Amino acid sequence: MTSIAPPDRSPPPGWTESDRLAALLRYGILDTPREPEFEDIVRLASDVFDAPISVVNLIASDRQWFKAEIGIGARELPLDVSICAHALLQDDMFIVPDTLLDSRFDNNPLVQAEGGLRFYAGALLRTEEGLPLGTVCVLDSKPRPEGITARQRLTLEVLARQVMTQLDLRRAIVQRDERSAVLEAEIASRIAAETARTASEEHYRHLFNAVDAGISVLQMRYDADGRAADYRFVEVNRAFSTHTGLSDVEDRWVRDALPGVEQYWLDLYGEVDLTGQSRRVQHIASALDNRWFDVHAFRIGDPADHHVAALFTDITDRRRSEQELHELNETLEQRIAEAIAEREVTAEALRQAQKMEAIGQLTGGLAHDFNNMLTGVIGSIDLIRRFLESGRMDQVHRYLEAAETSAQRAAALTARLLAFGRRQSLDIRPTDVNQLVRGMEDFLRRTLGEQVSLAVTLVPGLPPASTDANQLENALLNLCINARDAMPDGGHLTIETTTMQLDPGFAQTGEDLQPGDYVVLSVSDDGQGMSAQTINKVFEPFFTTKPIGQGTGLGLSMIYGFLKQSGGHVRIYSELGVGTSVKLFVPCSDAPVVVAEPRVASMPVGAGETVLVVEDDAAVRMVIVNVLDELGYTACEAEHAEEAFAILQTSRQIDLMISDVGLPGLNGRQLAEIARQTRPGLKVLFVTGYAQGAAVRSGFLDHGMDMLTKPFQIDTLAIKVRQMLTP
Repeated sequence: MTSIAPPDRSPPPGWTESDRLAALLRYGILDTPREPEFEDIVRLASDVFDAPISVVNLIASDRQWFKAEIGIGARELPLDVSICAHALLQDDMFIVPDTLLDSRFDNNPLVQAEGGLRFYAGALLRTEEGLPLGTVCVLDSKPRPEGITARQRLTLEVLARQVMTQLDLRRAIVQRDERSAVLEAEIASRIAAETARTASEEHYRHLFNAVDAGISVLQMRYDADGRAADYRFVEVNRAFSTHTGLSDVEDRWVRDALPGVEQYWLDLYGEVDLTGQSRRVQHIASALDNRWFDVHAFRIGDPADHHVAALFTDITDRRRSEQELHELNETLEQRIAEAIAEREVTAEALRQAQKMEAIGQLTGGLAHDFNNMLTGVIGSIDLIRRFLESGRMDQVHRYLEAAETSAQRAAALTARLLAFGRRQSLDIRPTDVNQLVRGMEDFLRRTLGEQVSLAVTLVPGLPPASTDANQLENALLNLCINARDAMPDGGHLTIETTTMQLDPGFAQTGEDLQPGDYVVLSVSDDGQGMSAQTINKVFEPFFTTKPIGQGTGLGLSMIYGFLKQSGGHVRIYSELGVGTSVKLFVPCSDAPVVVAEPRVASMPVGAGETVLVVEDDAAVRMVIVNVLDELGYTACEAEHAEEAFAILQTSRQIDLMISDVGLPGLNGRQLAEIARQTRPGLKVLFVTGYAQGAAVRSGFLDHGMDMLTKPFQIDTLAIKVRQMLTP
């Protein structure tokens, strides 16, 4: 057999080969025996396609292995002759109408052989994380230039989902078994130890009741023949009642609490007690409304006490699901036909629903992202509370960091939304764009990876640009990541700087673009390019061409909002199959670049100065006041401008006023202007989360004023207050 080179299986963006192989191994499916559930799937695929070969195959590191197959006669093949391995690199179904006409396969010995493989169609077996494991595919020795029908495509997709359902079910059972084994060992150890140490009863009770599974400690009683006749509920946890429906059973005998109990359960627990061998069973309990239970039973304590612990869960719903899955497999072909008919019926309704797509993307995207972030914050806080209540201080710091990370992600998303709406507070100052690009070059090369070559061309003597350096860095990073994603097989990316003077005629061709001198920062790639229709939508919030879960659709809209807010503009030039170039126009600055002051190493403290805090949000006000107290300042507070006036009109010394911009009634800027009529030297620090009038700091702040953008770190607030109070 002629050997050919294995396929170039460089994974597309979003997953790596090591991640994919690790996921495959976690399923534990390789080299397992044939199973009827999978054999039924390949038989159905072969029948629907009228194809002699049908395979459920998984791509390992050194071979492709068949869980089920028709027409192959083997359980595995080497990767160097694999057609299915190429399917892993596809985002959708992989169809090859004629392999001899495809340069990837025309030298494949399986294709060249007499009566060789001429047609291939395969649907990916993909995990919930998007990692491809293999395919469900059909092959034929005859080419099919017409490809496949819509019904056949849907059949392959449904069959692939059925395979993943089977794999996920088996994996869930294995994981459950592993968790149960660990839990059984932990509970047995804790129960044995805590029974002997009555001083730790409260700790034991907390653990006992925290377990989601039902737990009961039983004392066995035997008849004269040595057969289990009854057992007493020595102790049960809170989940016991949830799983069984029984309550108030402690210290009662089961024959009294549950008169219809089957002898099976007494014999089971009696065997565990007398032999000391733990048992695990799945069995129906007729006396408990025919519920099914998964039970782990093991002896605990002194054998003379005849104590048995039973750890159990109600698996009635799972058994019902397994039965339903069996029935679904039996009616698969009928459901495929029904799904096709339903798709045709709903097609017209879908076209009507697309009118609401923009609103749906906006609200859905916000809800999804913020709910994820809030879950991280709320869940971490709840766990911290539980750990504090139980005295487990070693875990608190970990979940404090998790809550802070989720909150920072929410702040970043808010910043993107504000940038798109041109309402973000920007720190506009002269910026050396060449130096900014040089500072990011090494980081960008690591981000782009080895497949993308980066070229940087910077014009010497570039004048300073009037912009927010942090936002410009974010914009450059976003553009480079988008370019990388547009080149899944690698390519060339170029970053350039130059200057351009726009006359009135040219400026009129851009939205709100003023004549004058501009620094132009360009990012160009030779990737897939975009159509004119796509270019018209790229600045819309939540619009993305990336697969679900790989992009928020806020990157370009954020760049657009930031540049328009700072007096600049963005233009995109793109052609399908050629590449894309994005040019950022940033106004030149007449002022020189100011070298940033070194960051203060530690949090500065106060010397008793009096600070007036004006904030309508009680939680924010409380945090600021407490921070000031901790730092050694004397803080007084007001909820709105009227309360602040009452304090300012007294003779009390006020060294600094910290005010929210968006106060009810008079806003923070108006409050500051009126306050300075009676206190001309009053220093003012504004804090803002959303303030349309404060969008550009240089046009909002007067002498002795400064601004912080919410949310902010406590050390940032401390440094800013100390800087303003230092003469």
